[in-house]
Amino acid sequence: MMKMGRDRRGEMGIGAMILFIAMVLVASVASSVLISTANNLREQALQTGNDAIASVSTGYEVSYVTGDVSGNEITRLHVHLKLAPGSHAIDVNGVVVSLTISSESGSVSADMACDPTNVVDQGDRVELIISGLSAGPGATVSLKIVPPTGFLTFIELTIPDVLTNGTMFLR
Repeated sequence: MMKMGRDRRGEMGIGAMILFIAMVLVASVASSVLISTANNLREQALQTGNDAIASVSTGYEVSYVTGDVSGNEITRLHVHLKLAPGSHAIDVNGVVVSLTISSESGSVSADMACDPTNVVDQGDRVELIISGLSAGPGATVSLKIVPPTGFLTFIELTIPDVLTNGTMFLR
């Protein structure tokens, strides 16, 4: 059996130390990749959660609706809106309004984009004016208000049988 000299033992210790340092470096690189991936997933989950909250909580609430009457017909609607409780601010430039009027004689549909230059925040009131209508007694007016993000607001009104010239409260 051969004896190992004192000078050979030091070489084996340095080799073991180099291997240990290499394993620590590989483990640290692997852990940094895992931490980075976990952080990216957390950020994506947070963004997805915020988007989901915005889509279910953002929208309009109807305060009331009036109509201008002329010649036994509603010629203009005034829809008064506010943000629903907990709603985020809505940029009105992206809001789409869809209107359908149906009566015994058939139905008329129109899609309009609401295009003011302001953003509606909590506490703000909005008046949506729809003109050029001819909805007579007994007609059903359906109105959909769709914000860029959030829930649809649906209003359905039945025009009263008796109309008097001026402004009438419809809802």
